[in-house]
Order: sequence, then C-alpha cells, then structure tokens
Amino acid sequence: MVRNFRTRYGEIDLICRDGNLTVFVEVKAKKGLQFGSPEEMFTSAKYRQVRRMATAYLEGREVPCRIDMVAVELGEMNEVSALRHYENVVCD
Repeated sequence: MVRNFRTRYGEIDLICRDGNLTVFVEVKAKKGLQFGSPEEMFTSAKYRQVRRMATAYLEGREVPCRIDMVAVELGEMNEVSALRHYENVVCD
C-alpha cells in the first residue's frame, strides 16, 4: 500500500491492491453535514484528476485498476462517526 503518492497532477490518498487490481482510493473526510456530505466533495472534476494521477502512476502499463472513494464523517471530537467505502466509482 502507498499513501499520499504525489504526481504532477496532485496527490493520490491511497494506492492498494485487491487481488490483481491496483486500486486508487480518494478519501474525503468532513466534520458535520451542514454544508454537504463527504460524497458531495467528490466531484466530476476530482474524479478526472484522480484518473489522471492513476494514469501517471501506471506510466502506460496495462494494469487492471479501479478508483474507489471512502467517505468519512467526523464527530465533534474528530472521532469517526461514519465511514462508507464506494468501489469502482465513475463520474461523468
């Protein structure tokens, strides 16, 4: 597993393996839901950025991969109050 991998397009939060797949994970954490959920922070633009970063990481190699998103809700004391994992997210 790789954490906080930097590319010229930005930083990938996590790069993991799931069997033969390379999985690029974007983590969105948010305290409170007053201005929306963590999922709402994962926009189409962010998805395109993660896809560009994944392509840069793979450097043209034909490797099966997917993009996941993890949404984390934080409580008043910054404790994790909810965690949701979305596999193979696609945004257009």
